[in-house]
Amino acid sequence: IDQSMARYALNRYFSAHRGWHITGISYDGKRWNESSSTTLLKSEMPAFIIEFLEEHLAHKRLGLGELAVLAATVEDLVHSEAFELLSMAYEAHNLSMHELLENEAQEDLVIRTFMLFYNMPWTQKDWNNSSALHKQLKSAHKNNPDWDATMLWVEDLKGAIKYQSRAEHNPFSKTSAHFGTYPLMLHLVEQFIDGYGMFQD
Repeated sequence: IDQSMARYALNRYFSAHRGWHITGISYDGKRWNESSSTTLLKSEMPAFIIEFLEEHLAHKRLGLGELAVLAATVEDLVHSEAFELLSMAYEAHNLSMHELLENEAQEDLVIRTFMLFYNMPWTQKDWNNSSALHKQLKSAHKNNPDWDATMLWVEDLKGAIKYQSRAEHNPFSKTSAHFGTYPLMLHLVEQFIDGYGMFQD
């Protein structure tokens, strides 16, 4: 398929299945090379993907298999960006990603901090300033009109994940935090990223 159709297919896939609108693939009737989409994505994409794109865009057409690879790569990039913000949230509160969170309060703190960094990117500059970060968290609902509704949706998401994994939960766990381990928190963030666009729409 040609570039125009490939971009349309990617845009439709991410819009319909994720609610994502990603700079560099949004369809505006132009070809990739005309809108410099590879340049827009270059800062985030691994070098081999950029080389792949530029090599195949030079031939003006992409195969369906190549399009599927590109779609999977974009999803991985979006997830990776979110995982970096989660790591930053742990570090901001001096919490180890290799140890259990002690209680639900710590779990809630990490989640709210991740949400702060994700929804209000300018707050990321305060990740190593505890006082400023707590002020940002306290005033989040004032700075973002959708904060309360979003956090309610996150609570629903947490409840759905807990229900789905109820058979795997250890009743003798030493922590009251369901998402007390870093892998479980990663899973929550991944589910959030995959569903948040649809929630907003």
